[in-house]
Order: sequence, then C-alpha cells, then structure tokens
Amino acid sequence: MAEALRAGVVVSVLCVDNPSPAAAAVADEAAAQGHSVRHCTDRVFNAVADTETPQGVLAVIATPDPPPLPDSALLLVLDAVQDPGNVGAMVRSAAAAGVTGVICTPGTADAHSPKAMRAGAGGQFRVPIRKLSESEDLEAFAAGVDLYAASADADLAYHDVDWTGPSGLIVGAESAGVSPAWRSASRAAVRVPMQREVESLNAAAAAAVILFEAARQRAAGYTNKDPGAGAH
Repeated sequence: MAEALRAGVVVSVLCVDNPSPAAAAVADEAAAQGHSVRHCTDRVFNAVADTETPQGVLAVIATPDPPPLPDSALLLVLDAVQDPGNVGAMVRSAAAAGVTGVICTPGTADAHSPKAMRAGAGGQFRVPIRKLSESEDLEAFAAGVDLYAASADADLAYHDVDWTGPSGLIVGAESAGVSPAWRSASRAAVRVPMQREVESLNAAAAAAVILFEAARQRAAGYTNKDPGAGAH
C-alpha cells in the first residue's frame, strides 16, 4: 500500500474504523495526498478483503500503462506462468535486479491480482508490466532483443551468456516449461547448474538467480567466456 502511494497510482482507500497504527499512518498519508479515504466497520472490511487476516487498509489502484522499452532492455517474459504467487515473486525479483520490463503472455496469472501483489511486495509499482495478446507477433516483439529460455535440461549455463546488451529471460510454467513458440523466438535455452543431483529449482528461484547474474554483468561489464555461447 505504501509503495502504491509512492508510485502515485492510488485511486481511493478503504480503512477500518479502528485501524492499527501502521494502517492509520497509511490512510493518513493517502488523505494528505488528496485521495478519497473511507472508513468502515470490521465486518464490511472483512467482506471486501480476500485474506483471512487483513491488515485494516485496502486501496483501489489504477494499473499504469507501460512505457516503451529502452534500447538497453533487460526483459523478463512470463510464459503461461499460472501460479500468482510465482508471478508476484518473479516481479519482485525483476524489480530488484533492474529489469526494465516484465512481459506476461496469454495464460499467465494476473500480475496485479491480490495474491500476486502480496508476493510482489510492491514490485509491480517499480517495473513496467505488459500483457501480450494472442495476436501479437513474437518475432516482431523479440526483434533486437536476445531472448533466452530457462530450461533445466539446457546445455548452456546462464553465467556463460552475455546479458549486457538488449536481452531477456523467458520463464515458463513449472509443469510445462517454456512453450515451443517462445523457444523458437529465443536464441538459446539456459540452465542453472545443479549439484547433489537436484533436478531443478522453483521457477521463481531460477529466475532470481539468472536475473541477478544479468544485473551483476551490467554493473561490472562482461567479457563472454565462450565466444560461441548464445549464438544461433
């Protein structure tokens, strides 16, 4: 809620009659910014909230329109990731790693749903999120951006890819992985090397590992260890 206020996307606020000090502070800040703040009984608030133990303050927000992609894009593509908790967690990691845009393909859970918002911890207000339609051309969308598909069985390790140019990571649903269409749109598949016979990471954990490697490379500069890595 506080992140939404800082992002300037709050439309109105609903607050219980006797809020906790933290909820009251948020409601007061919303009112100071000129937002409509309405107080209600606990019974009414609990009927509106979708959690068993709500925090006493809710906000109606406007979903911001994503800006055009910058030339130095670092993208995270969520390919039919259906678990809103995973979607929110990956948005949170994307925001922390400096990703410039999160792309949600058809079939991906709503990144602004209540569960995804809780898992995102405000990340939705720090990184642009765009929903692709069924009719959008993947090749045209990917033009100029080197996309890599996360896959546990890939030959190429994520740290052997040069992420410093316009690039992006595609993460699929844990059950199905990246779809054939997005695999075709990518330059190569990448994996996180595992030890002790662990087969794979949770999708959100794998995304975080790879995105922070991209952030490290972009901050420090990078010379590819293998000149052929990532080539078509």
